[in-house]
Amino acid sequence: MRARQPDRSGTVERDGVSIAYEVHGHGEVTILMLPAWAIADSRLWKANVAHLARRFRVVTYDPRGNGASDRPTDPASQAASLLVGDALAVLDTVGVERAVLVGNSFGTVLAFLLAAQHPDRVLGTVMIGTTINLDGRSDDPLANA
Repeated sequence: MRARQPDRSGTVERDGVSIAYEVHGHGEVTILMLPAWAIADSRLWKANVAHLARRFRVVTYDPRGNGASDRPTDPASQAASLLVGDALAVLDTVGVERAVLVGNSFGTVLAFLLAAQHPDRVLGTVMIGTTINLDGRSDDPLANA
């Protein structure tokens, strides 16, 4: 059960992959709730969205591989650069120039990368349970961004 129905929903297509998004509320400031990883869809944020949408515009989206978004089978489709691009495409589609980014777990990596690579699009970040790894492994999202 949803804590709040979206005011608007849709999809954005990126290189053949459909990303489903929802917009809640109508505040002047937009909060982008980033996906934690492909194993969790945007319902992760349902209680937070219901509260925040009273004062802010809140945007959520299902990551590649979960929820109402497409499920590409190529592991390369989960590259950090593509995931950051998905977040930007969602912001562009809903008409948001700058947002506060909220990430949990791997969503903190997306928030970090998006803020570092596109600071003009970010008002601030909230990082919960960060999982940023800086040990230089070849599978390190920061090394492959």
